[in-house]
Amino acid sequence: MFPIIQKWHKKFGVFVALFIIFLVISGIVLNHSQQLKLNTKYIQTGWLLDLYQINPSNEPIAFNSSGSWVTQIGERVYFNQIEIAKDINKLIGVIYVNQIYVVAFDDQLTLLTEQGDIIEHLTSAEGVPAGMKAIGYDAQGDVVIKSSHGYYHVNLDALDWNERDDLEANWSQTSLIPEQLKSDLLKQYRGSGLTIERVLLDLHSGRIAGQWGVYFVDIVAIFFLILAFTGVWMWWVRK
Repeated sequence: MFPIIQKWHKKFGVFVALFIIFLVISGIVLNHSQQLKLNTKYIQTGWLLDLYQINPSNEPIAFNSSGSWVTQIGERVYFNQIEIAKDINKLIGVIYVNQIYVVAFDDQLTLLTEQGDIIEHLTSAEGVPAGMKAIGYDAQGDVVIKSSHGYYHVNLDALDWNERDDLEANWSQTSLIPEQLKSDLLKQYRGSGLTIERVLLDLHSGRIAGQWGVYFVDIVAIFFLILAFTGVWMWWVRK
């Protein structure tokens, strides 16, 4: 009986040793994730991105104003190829007034320079109306906003929101995005959607292979227990 248990104890030990080494190393690395900045370093490998299905759920939505593009891909918004916002529900439009780009999404306005640098974010705290449906400019070049409960003539310098029953404006309209820009933005979107930390966590737990990966790690954990029990038993018998 003793030689048989000793034989299987050695076999299990060889099988489990590699997993112990991996779990120890990955655990140590994950303990220092912030110092190593693993939560801000992104995976660029195509097959891993495909495995995690890092793709936008809808086609890009794009607006053009004075030669610059503002595009929503998934929950991210880009000015040309610069990401300017994330966790966005709906991009409404963009206009160019007084050498400033005004981008409207959700219930806020973002003011940008011609180079795409963010000047300011305006929200409801600064008077941005709820339920924005469109943004445009009038004949005088002033900002006009259409919301769910009316129209607003906007003075951005004074942050004055003058409500009107109706206003004529050149409204920002969606445009067909150039294929090269679309390709570049999709690549950028995929390349900033999966962190090294997440992959290491999923490898550590087995979740990278789905439910079967979790079951496999459970089996390896059972082997750990078997090794522990048989090791203690053999030590006790020898003693």
